[in-house]
Amino acid sequence: MSFSLAPSLDLPEDVHEFLTRYVEHIQQSWSADLGALILFGSAARGDFIVGRSNINVLLVIKNMSVDLMQRAGQLHKEWGKHQFIAPLLMTEEDLVRSRSVFPLEFLQMAQRHVLLAGQDPLSEEQIDTTRLAWQSEQELMANLLRLRQRFIEGEGRNEAIQALLMLSISAVLPSIRGLLYVLGHPSKENDTKTLEMLPGALDFDSSLLLEILNMKKGLRSPGAYEWVKAFERYIQSIEILMQRVQAIRQEGRL
Repeated sequence: MSFSLAPSLDLPEDVHEFLTRYVEHIQQSWSADLGALILFGSAARGDFIVGRSNINVLLVIKNMSVDLMQRAGQLHKEWGKHQFIAPLLMTEEDLVRSRSVFPLEFLQMAQRHVLLAGQDPLSEEQIDTTRLAWQSEQELMANLLRLRQRFIEGEGRNEAIQALLMLSISAVLPSIRGLLYVLGHPSKENDTKTLEMLPGALDFDSSLLLEILNMKKGLRSPGAYEWVKAFERYIQSIEILMQRVQAIRQEGRL
């Protein structure tokens, strides 16, 4: 099995170095067990944020076993301190099932990933768009309910609202990508460009979502931002987005 690291990855130098060493570690210790090694998430999309983002890898395993999971635990013990999330272990059979059981998650990986080793098993083909549309809408609703609940837990404090909005925008983006895909506007671009597609694809003003995303990326300073008012506007935006999705469903486009 040949291993490589895409030189075009837009990652900080130290993160790129850790990823290179991780691939070398896999090459030495896991090659007999692997069908593929895949980088996904923000590091693969070009949305990696220093100090906030992590490195997500998928190990496609030939044969799953408890012994192999224990080895993965040792792998994580060594690399978790370098921003690596515990590896996602799946067999090829798991991937086939996930197309229909977890179409939204599968789409996120299929649309934007980097093959570091083996043969690429991720394809957007055969994704059930009906299931994808329902899961995307369901996740939007779940996000809205969590926003209300977490606001209460944080007692409406500015620092709690700020953290909540940063987390929420990350959770909303996969649903938006799923909806765009079903509506015939698939986006393999970074988060900013994906949000910029919303006015044309869903007739929805995404300016506030972009504002929050830019704060998360550190491209805009919150300064004396009025977080309570921002939360009110944000939650209204999510509600409007859901209403727009419902209208599109009634039109038969979802």
